[in-house]
Amino acid sequence: MPRISSIEEVREFIKRTSKETAVYVGCDSRQFRDRTIFVTVVVVHINSSHGAKIFWQVEKVRRIDSVRQRLLEEVSRAVYTALMIADVVEERPFEVHLDINPDPEHRSSVIVKEAVGYVLAQGLKPVLKPDAIAASAVADFLGSKV
Repeated sequence: MPRISSIEEVREFIKRTSKETAVYVGCDSRQFRDRTIFVTVVVVHINSSHGAKIFWQVEKVRRIDSVRQRLLEEVSRAVYTALMIADVVEERPFEVHLDINPDPEHRSSVIVKEAVGYVLAQGLKPVLKPDAIAASAVADFLGSKV
């Protein structure tokens, strides 16, 4: 799986795909003693049925102790990345996957309305757990390899 060396690399790859190809953007984070690591992914699902190419980027920052702040940072990073490629995605299926569980029993549920509202305000389509595979599966898996 290639790391994102530049957003232009992702944009060029998407341009070469069919209009049936779906694009999903997500971000997940991991906490360590002194730092927080964010993994942002762009999943390009070829023809929405024939495998995928995954681009990813890892960023390390000083530890963010607030769950709310860390989750909002995940949303912000996913939205930023989505906006950087939105013009080349054109009419392809396009979703921003949020690592947020709407079930009130989960800590991430405290920011559901805020996160969904932010994504919608950018003209993007938000997807939550359990359907947010780019964030909750792909970025999570890659984060475990850091």
